[in-house]
Amino acid sequence: MDGLQKNKTVDTKKFAVSAEQTTSSEENGSHEVGDSQSPSPMETKKALYAYLILCFSTGPTSSMAFNYVSAAIQSAANYVGHQPGSNKPCARRGSNISCVVKFGRNEIDYQSFMLYLKAIARAMEGVVTISTAGIADYSHYRKSMMMGSIFLFGALALPFAGMTKVDYSHLNALASLYCIMTAVQGVYTVIEGSYIPIFMRSAGLSHSRPRLEVGDLENVEEQNQRTWKKGFSVSVYGLVASNIGGLIALIIGVILVFGRGSYVEIGYFNYLLAITIAGCITIFFAFIGQYLLPSVPGREIPMGQSVFFLPIKGWFKLLSSITRYPEAFKLCIGWILWNTGYSNFLGLISSLFLQVTGFSSSDGAYQVWSFTSVIFAVMGSLGFLYLFPRVKIHIKSWVYVFLIINILCVLWGCIGISNHVTIGYKHQAEFWVEQVLFMSTSSALRSYNRAVYSSLLPKGSEAQFFGLEITLDLATGWINPLVQGVIQDNTHNLRFPMIPNLLLMLVATALYVWVDIPKGMEDAKSALE
Repeated sequence: MDGLQKNKTVDTKKFAVSAEQTTSSEENGSHEVGDSQSPSPMETKKALYAYLILCFSTGPTSSMAFNYVSAAIQSAANYVGHQPGSNKPCARRGSNISCVVKFGRNEIDYQSFMLYLKAIARAMEGVVTISTAGIADYSHYRKSMMMGSIFLFGALALPFAGMTKVDYSHLNALASLYCIMTAVQGVYTVIEGSYIPIFMRSAGLSHSRPRLEVGDLENVEEQNQRTWKKGFSVSVYGLVASNIGGLIALIIGVILVFGRGSYVEIGYFNYLLAITIAGCITIFFAFIGQYLLPSVPGREIPMGQSVFFLPIKGWFKLLSSITRYPEAFKLCIGWILWNTGYSNFLGLISSLFLQVTGFSSSDGAYQVWSFTSVIFAVMGSLGFLYLFPRVKIHIKSWVYVFLIINILCVLWGCIGISNHVTIGYKHQAEFWVEQVLFMSTSSALRSYNRAVYSSLLPKGSEAQFFGLEITLDLATGWINPLVQGVIQDNTHNLRFPMIPNLLLMLVATALYVWVDIPKGMEDAKSALE
C-alpha cells in the first residue's frame, strides 16, 4: 500500500484531538488560507490540457538546451582549442583527449570549460529563483510569472542559428546564452511544479483537519492512495508532454543531420539551427497554453507590504519552519542531492559518448542517442504510472528500486577509471544499456519526487516550497560541476568526476530512508503563517 500501514498503531486520541480542533476552529469562524466554497478552476479537463500544453511547450527548448547547446559548446571548444604546449588543433576523437581552451586569463581542459559553465549557470538559477519563487504564491502572479518565463525561455533560443563562426567570441556568446537560459528555466520549473499539489487537491488532498471517527483509518489510506495516484498522473503526464516536445525537437535535429549533411560536412551548425527552431515551437505553444490555462488566485498580499520584499520575508519564514515541516525538508534535501548527481552524471555521460564515438565521425549517432534517451524516459515514467496502482508495495519501496539502479549505472562508470579495465563506458554497447536503465528509472523517480513532495506541503506555499528545491540546490548544484571541472582539469578522464555523483546518490538514499511520509502529511495540515 502507501506507507500508512504503520499508522494502524497510531493512538486514536490523536484523531479525537484533531476533530475537536476542527470543531473549535469552525465555531470561531476561522478558515484555511485560500479556501473557497466554489469549485476550483483546476478541476476541469480544460485546465489539465492547458497545463500539459505548457509542459509540452517547454520541452523542445529544454531538450535542446541540455542536449544540443551543451554539445555545441563542447564542439566549439574542441574546434577553437589546441593541444597543451603547442598550436596543434585538438583531436576530434579519443577517450583521453588532451585539449585546452582559454578561460579568463588561463587555459583549462576543454571539457572543464563546460563543467565550469554548468556551475555558473546553476548558481545564477538559484539566485533568480530566490528572487521570484516567493512571489508566485500571492494574488494572480503564479500564471503571469510562469508564462513570462516560458516566453523568455523560447526567445533566448532564437539567436543560436546565427552563431556559426568558429572563434572565441561566438564560443563566449554560446556560453552566455546557455547560462541565462538555465537561470530562466529555473523559474518556470518551480512554478510548473507548484501546480501539482493544486491538481492533487482536486482529487481529495485535504489540508484541512477532517472530522475522523475513532479507528477510521481505512478512509485515510484510500484517500491518500487516490491523491498520490492523481499526483503521479499529473506529474507523469507533465513530464511525458515535455518529453514529447523534446522528441519533436530532436526529430528535427535528426532530419537536419541527414538532410543538410553529416557532422564532417556541416560541423555542429545543425545543433544551432535545431535550437532556434525549438525556440519557435516553445513560443507558439506557449500562446495556446496562455489562452487556455485558468488563473488560480493565491494568498492576498499583506496590507502595506511591497511585492518586492515578499521573497525576502517569505524565505526567512520558510527556513524557520523546518521544525514544523521536517519531513518535507528531508525529502527536499534528498531530492536535490539525487538531482545534482543525476543531472551532472547525464552531462558527463553525454560528453563521454561524444568523446568515445568521435566528434567528426559520429554521423548522427549523438542525435540518435539524444532521441532515444527521451523515449526511454517516457517509457520509464509511464511504466511507473501503470504499475503503481497494481503493485501493492510500500510507497517508499519504489524509490529504493529507482535509486539502486541509478547508483549501479554511475558505479559502472567509476569502474572504468583504470586504463587496465576494459569496461566502464568504453564501448558503445555499454552506453545504450546504461541509457535504458538510467533514463527510465530517473524519469520515474522525478515523477515520484514531485508528487510525494506535494503531499507534504502546506496549502498556499506551493511555489515557495518548490522554490526551496532550487534554492537549496544553490549549495550543491554549482559546487558539484565545479569540483568535477577541477577533477577533469587534472585527470583528463571523464570517469573520475563520476565519483562525486556516486557519493551524492548514496547520501540521498539515506535521506529518503529517513523520511516519514505519514508524519509529513499530518504536519502539512497546518498552513505556513
